[in-house]
Amino acid sequence: MMTRRPVLSSILAALLFLAATAGGAQRLTDQPGYLPLEQLNLFPSDELEVEINLDGPLLNMVAAATKKEDPEFSSVMAGLKSIKVQVFPLKGVDSAGIKPRIGRAVHWLEEKGWKSTIRVKDKGDETYIYLLESGGKIAGLTLLSMSPGDEAVVINIVGRIDPAQLGRLGQNLHLPQLQKVPTQGGAKKPE
Repeated sequence: MMTRRPVLSSILAALLFLAATAGGAQRLTDQPGYLPLEQLNLFPSDELEVEINLDGPLLNMVAAATKKEDPEFSSVMAGLKSIKVQVFPLKGVDSAGIKPRIGRAVHWLEEKGWKSTIRVKDKGDETYIYLLESGGKIAGLTLLSMSPGDEAVVINIVGRIDPAQLGRLGQNLHLPQLQKVPTQGGAKKPE
């Protein structure tokens, strides 16, 4: 389970880093890994606890700012075009109404060619990680996570993604859901 402060700090750090690496003339909506979160209609936008939208110059700034102190992280960020995060509070909310929305989103992703990488269901918590390939490379990652009584999270990362670096990205950005992505040495086990 994530707490609000580490999630917010992680999201802001990730957004800054991603902003430093974006670029190019192609519109974000034309990028292969782009996920139109508004079409999924997962959470009411006026009730989001956290919403992060990092792309373009902001991601480039983060990559440039971290190049000296953490060149590996800077390199990861340089390949990204966008990071979008939405966190919806589930305290006092009947999560039974959210489960079907998550199910519809999973179905939508699969219909659009996204491949399931990780599915974790543990004590009511659910986490789904999907990757989208383009030209033999990973061009997008989408994470859907729900912890009843706590929060629901959706993350979409667009750009050149190295799965071996996602756990590190999740650790640096305090996004424990990303730490579940398989690494070169095998899959990380959920905590």
